[in-house]
Amino acid sequence: MSSQLSDSSRPPSRAPSRASSRLSVRSQNDKVIPSSSEYPVSNRNHVPITNKKRQHSQSQGSDNSTPRSPPVSLDDAHDTTHTIKSQRRSSSFEVLHSLAGPDSQLPLPKKEGVIREGVPSEFSPLREHNKRSSSPTRTLSRIPVASVGHARTLAEDGQQRGVMSPNLQRSFSPIPDSLTTSTSSLHLPSSPRKRLSFGASGGNTTKVLADLQAGVINAKNALENTKAQLRMSQRTVAQLTRQTEDLKDGRERLRLENEGLNNVVARKERLLQEVLDRARKAEAEAASLKAQLKSDTSSYKRSVREMETQVQQSTAVSTKCEREYLTLRDSIKHLSEGWKTDVDKLKKEMNEREGKLRKEAEEMGEKYRKLLEQVEKEREGHALVAQIREEERRTKEEWENHLKTQIDELRASMHSSFQETTTASRIAERVSDELLRLRSLIRAVERDEEHFVDQSLTN
Repeated sequence: MSSQLSDSSRPPSRAPSRASSRLSVRSQNDKVIPSSSEYPVSNRNHVPITNKKRQHSQSQGSDNSTPRSPPVSLDDAHDTTHTIKSQRRSSSFEVLHSLAGPDSQLPLPKKEGVIREGVPSEFSPLREHNKRSSSPTRTLSRIPVASVGHARTLAEDGQQRGVMSPNLQRSFSPIPDSLTTSTSSLHLPSSPRKRLSFGASGGNTTKVLADLQAGVINAKNALENTKAQLRMSQRTVAQLTRQTEDLKDGRERLRLENEGLNNVVARKERLLQEVLDRARKAEAEAASLKAQLKSDTSSYKRSVREMETQVQQSTAVSTKCEREYLTLRDSIKHLSEGWKTDVDKLKKEMNEREGKLRKEAEEMGEKYRKLLEQVEKEREGHALVAQIREEERRTKEEWENHLKTQIDELRASMHSSFQETTTASRIAERVSDELLRLRSLIRAVERDEEHFVDQSLTN
């Protein structure tokens, strides 16, 4: 295809002279399509065509609406040539853009089954399967023989490559300087005199071959440099991807930390609101307690005054009770002494009466004996006995009446003295109870006064 385009760009006067070479090149291109890594000369022929098509498409579109295209490397140019040949394969940038997304600018495709960028074709695993058979039309330097006859066409292509549009130069700006310097040696002089000298003399063919071989070596060196740079860029891209993943993880971690901090802040705000509510409630309670304290202090002062009056009254009552107690104690002492003297007197009287009764009983016994003697002596006289019985009966009645009267008097005196003693003991018990109650009241009042004095001192 490149030879056909170059033939179409040549003047028509030279078309019949190179028909055989064109047919041989066309037949080789139909059989096997060489890769750009093996034939940099064909790659150089393809680049101006793609650049012309790109310039044509850019001229058709608006200049301001279309964004600036990303930098294109040699591999991208090679991919665009294959895209022109067959529309089934997309560019590496499109594959990358579809895989990595709009946010990523990685120049390395990750999809399997596509052309791996930055990996030399010598080390590819499919190299042995896709290895071409040796052709008799190729030399040891792997340069087609038919390309030797196309020196003039290559010179014209070099002239067209020298006159490149500024847009294409801008798109090829990321190409290293070593590659441009190495490929610049492949450019043949474009003057008509030198082209005539190539066609006239056969000795210039060896020079062209030497120049081509040197250009091929330089292109290989430049290709190796670009491969090394691509490997380095792959490493940097991998490092950058790791860094982006780490940054994404850090961003996610920071987002989670931010959410946790937001939750903590919300919880702290809730706690602060609760504390403020509690403070308001505490202030309201403090105000109510202050009012209650005022009312309590006023009531306490009133109660203290009442207690003081009660204490004064109780002290007066206690002094009065003490006086009464003293008088009652003296009276009880006198009563007890009188009761003791009376009891002693009664005991003496009872002893005396018992003695008298014993004497009288003895006398009565003696009289009874005498009566018995008289009865024994005077059995015969019943009248005397009746008289004696009458006298005895009369004496008994008198004696019994006399004893009954005396006993009743003693009982009445004993009962009156016992009642007096019981009333005196009851009065004494009441007085002692009143004294105990007054003492407890006095002690309670003294404790309250001491407690009030302590509270006043503490306040």
